[in-house]
Amino acid sequence: MDIPNFHDGFFDGFRIKPDKAVHLFLRTSDQTVYTLILSGVRAMKISGVMKGNIILDIVARTAEEMSPADMEELYGLAKNVAQASALLVSAREQHLQLLELNPSYGAEGLILFEKWEIAPNASQSAE
Repeated sequence: MDIPNFHDGFFDGFRIKPDKAVHLFLRTSDQTVYTLILSGVRAMKISGVMKGNIILDIVARTAEEMSPADMEELYGLAKNVAQASALLVSAREQHLQLLELNPSYGAEGLILFEKWEIAPNASQSAE
């Protein structure tokens, strides 16, 4: 599945669903609207949300590419290496992925999840 290029695009918000899914509302720099759907979300940390959030990049990493520092940031641990390492082992055993939202301006975040899909929102116009 091809992921659109979101560099200099926009993060328009998110919705947390009761079924452990998170919908991220994104726009490319040419104003094409998408919804990134993350299923089986285990943990999420999004901060710095502002009007006009501009995306530097969006990176999805496998469990093998995650580090204890990712777990510390995601779970708000104060340099707790033992707990971060245990969480990392658990993430690897469950074959989870980590989505990293990196900003040029505004929102940044980490989301630990099972699966993802991206859908264009043909019925919505970016205004």
